[in-house]
Amino acid sequence: MNFFGFNKKTKGLLYIFLLFFGLGLISFNIADSIKSEYSMVRDKFISQINGKDLSDNDIKKIENTLQAINERFHTSESIAIYGKKDGVNDIQYFYLDFNEAEYFFPINTRMKENLITELFYLTEGFDAGKYYIVHRYFPDWFYLFPVGLFTISGVLFILWILFQIKHVYTTRLIKLKLKTH
Repeated sequence: MNFFGFNKKTKGLLYIFLLFFGLGLISFNIADSIKSEYSMVRDKFISQINGKDLSDNDIKKIENTLQAINERFHTSESIAIYGKKDGVNDIQYFYLDFNEAEYFFPINTRMKENLITELFYLTEGFDAGKYYIVHRYFPDWFYLFPVGLFTISGVLFILWILFQIKHVYTTRLIKLKLKTH
């Protein structure tokens, strides 16, 4: 421990790093448990609509289930249900405007074209009888907070290492000066 400099600044950095790292681990475990529960609920929801010929009652169930999922897990999933059209293949439904959809849930959600929606939102489609369903969602938003905590702790650790390097360098310079005198 002779080479480690433990003044107030480096002790504070080390303790704050450990705090953020610990909080990151705790929040990662919480996010992982929420994500696994969300995945089970979402998979059950998708299995109910995939390949099924939808009736008006089924569409009402989809709306209620999607609203419950969004409220419970604080997600921003949306579903657009398009009537099948001649000459439109499955991929082209992904690029259709929401105004062309016969049903769009939740109604108050409108997808904005920006970098986050282009890069991180996933889109999947399902054939459902006379309809084609386009489902948009942001899959792993639960991990944003732990990643932020780990990033802060990483920056603090790098600062701590830099202070340690400075301490070792100045200690060796002092020892070198003492040996020469």
